[in-house]
Amino acid sequence: MQARFCSACGGPLEPRQVEGRLRGTCTLCDRVAYENPVPAAAVVVCRNDEILLCRRGIGPYLGEWGLPAGYQEVDESIETTAIRETREETGLIIMLTGLHDVMTTRDDPRKAAILVIFEACVVDGELEPGDDCDEVGFFPLNDLPEKLAFQNNRIILERLRKGERRPWPTNPNP
Repeated sequence: MQARFCSACGGPLEPRQVEGRLRGTCTLCDRVAYENPVPAAAVVVCRNDEILLCRRGIGPYLGEWGLPAGYQEVDESIETTAIRETREETGLIIMLTGLHDVMTTRDDPRKAAILVIFEACVVDGELEPGDDCDEVGFFPLNDLPEKLAFQNNRIILERLRKGERRPWPTNPNP
């Protein structure tokens, strides 16, 4: 959602050319309301040839499946976000084992995000749906649910299914 009022003085914003782009700019104090993506974390938890997925109990993509994921809170690290979101959504306590990928999320109508995807293993907990999810489970990579939420999830799951890793470096302007 695009801001309509200045966060500094409350004045109305109007579009102006700033740094080569139309940006909301305060008509009273000239403050620019930059729109920046927010940090989020997702987790790839594999067990043999299966992957942990959550069926979304909220929008967007209600009823579709995806990796445990969520937005970073202001008082936590991105690693803590990954661990917290996985526990909240699946009941599982995980240990992060590596960095899988970093992607930009452009298909979430709530806001753009920089998604940091970690690899992890389960260390404790009971698998049960929790916050934001109505079902969780491990799925064979060759028999994934038909409806997958978010383009990033589809890309990651397809790479995992094919046994591919992200090619580095990539074109920064896809």
